[in-house]
This record gives sequence, structure tokens and C-alpha cells, in this order.
Amino acid sequence: MNIEQLDAELWLLDARVTKDGIQYRKRLRFNGSRKDAELRYWMLKNELHEKAKNSNRSLNLKVTTLEHIIDYYLARHEVPHNSICYFNRLKRDLGGVELDDLRDRFDKYLLLLRKTKSKRTGQVYSNQTINHMLKWARSAINFCLRNGQVEKNPLQYFGMLKTVPRSRVLTQEEKDRLLAVVKEEAPRLYPMLLFSFLVPSRRGELTSLKRTDYDMVNNCIIIPGDRTKNGKTCVKPVPDCLKEYMRNVPVESEYLFYRQDWRGNYHSLGDFHKSMRRCIRLAGIDNFRFHDTRRQAYTDLLLAGNAPHIVMQVSGHSTDMSKVYFGRDGLYAAKALKFATTCTNDKYSQGGDVAIPQDCKDLGV
Repeated sequence: MNIEQLDAELWLLDARVTKDGIQYRKRLRFNGSRKDAELRYWMLKNELHEKAKNSNRSLNLKVTTLEHIIDYYLARHEVPHNSICYFNRLKRDLGGVELDDLRDRFDKYLLLLRKTKSKRTGQVYSNQTINHMLKWARSAINFCLRNGQVEKNPLQYFGMLKTVPRSRVLTQEEKDRLLAVVKEEAPRLYPMLLFSFLVPSRRGELTSLKRTDYDMVNNCIIIPGDRTKNGKTCVKPVPDCLKEYMRNVPVESEYLFYRQDWRGNYHSLGDFHKSMRRCIRLAGIDNFRFHDTRRQAYTDLLLAGNAPHIVMQVSGHSTDMSKVYFGRDGLYAAKALKFATTCTNDKYSQGGDVAIPQDCKDLGV
């Protein structure tokens, strides 16, 4: 076993499998006991053996349909877990389509997707979701094209749909109302929601946080690279209002944000979309998702005077998003703008062309 200890409970797992002269390898950092690390190592080995077997099986695969293309691509690529659903959807809807007919069928498929509602949210698929479908389908075909499995990419000239960055931001009154509803209706979600409003985080990072990830001395959370999107270790500060909660997480709980079943056992929060949507509805808030808290926390930290590169490091972004989220530069420009002429209250309140209500005089208009 190739297991290297990096820290007290931090291990580097390096699993390798060689078959037919081809080496399959996977490395990751694991946080836990030595026994758990060994178990995870053998799980990686089994995954690589299965990947090698599927890859060998698909060497002589005759690529004629989209399903063959996707199988050929997945056998040789490690796709992010959250993107597998797009491949499964493509195989289910268009898997049996021949390559010669794929262009016309995919064009009709995109039109159909723009009218289809998600079963989970009940809303029509966004352009960004549809773009993901097109992106992964095109990537799989291009890979087969480079390996000589197909002669051309029928989706080569399909353009991406226009997307508009979300700009939903809650007022302080809306945030307080939502927190109050969550505290009453789903108290297990309250600490995580409060943390996400203050520190920009991803949902998957929060639900996978272990109690051992909390550094009590420095009052921060250290997320290892194997659990972040960009593969880099991320350190997040803990606000003072949550310090007591972090230091009193039950020893029996493996997770930092947890739920307890009727038997008293502790579990990860897992998929809490249904509970969250219910609380948002009860709070009377429209067009809001849990991931919007990440954008809002990012912008609030910037407007509080923190340097963009510091906020970017805390949020885990690989690029500076300070010019994208909620038009931050536009807010700065609006506050710094100086008008060419000055208007006095007396000029307009004493017979001018525009009458300003008495209530507005206190605003300095």
C-alpha cells in the first residue's frame, strides 16, 4: 500500500493499477484514522480495476451512437461527480441516435430542453444547465475525434446559449426573516445557513465538513484539497457568533454540521434542498437559492473593505469574481460619482419646476 502520512490524521493515498501495459493512477488526500485511510485506499484500487476493465472492454468498441461515444469517453476520463448526471441524461434521451442523425436530433433536443421543467425545482431548465449538456456532449465527441473513432463532430458549430449571472441579493430584513424561519422549522440547518451568509462557501464543502476540520486554536476551518472544487486546501474563518457552536459539536458527531435521527445517531446534512425550499417559501422570499448565499457573502465582504485577493482566498475561487458579483464596480462608481450641478432644497421647494416632498429634504437631495 502506498499511503503516506502528512499530519496527525492526514494521509496521501496513491493508488495504481497496471493492465495491458497501461497504468491507471489516482491520488488524493484523506482525513481520518489509519484504518479508514487503508479502507479508502482499497476502495480506490477497486475503482481503478473497474476502470481498467471497462477501458479494455471498450478498446474494440465500434463507435456508432452517442451512447458509444459517452462510454468510450468515460472509460478514459475521470469526470467530476456532479457532472455524471449530464452524461446519464444524454444517454437516456439520445443514447441510441446514430452519428449521422445526431445534428438534427440534438437541435430538436435543445429546443425541447428549453421548455422542460425540472422535477426537483419545478422550473424550466436554465440556459446554463442546457449549456452543460452541450459542453459535455461536444467534449466526448471531440475526444473520440482526436482518437480517430469518428470522422467529424456533428455538434461542432452549435453555439452556447446566452447566460446572465444571477444577481439575487437579500436585504437584511429578508435575511433575518429567513434565518428566523429556518431556526423554527429546520433548526439543524440554522448554523450552516448563518455561516454561509457570513463566509462564502459551497454547499458540498459545508455538508462534508468534519468535526476534525475545525482548528480551535486559530478559530478557523481547514478544508483539505480532496474536498474542494479546485483541488486546493481552503481555510475559512469562523465568525464570533458561531465560535461557541463550533466548540460544542458533540464528540459523537463526525460532521461539523450534522443532523440527528430518532435513534440519536449523527449524520451529515446530505441533500437538504426540500427543507430549504420549504423555509424559503414560508419566509415569503422569491427567486432565491442556497448557492446565492455564496455570492452574497462574497460581495458583503468586499463592500466591508476587505481586499479582493483575500476574499478570493477564503471563498476558494480560482479567479477574482469581485467585478462580477452584483456589479460591485457599479456600486463603487455610483457612490463616487459627483454631479456637475448642485440642486438645493430651496430652489425646488419654492416654486421650481420639480417639487420635492418634505420627507426627502432630510436625504440631502
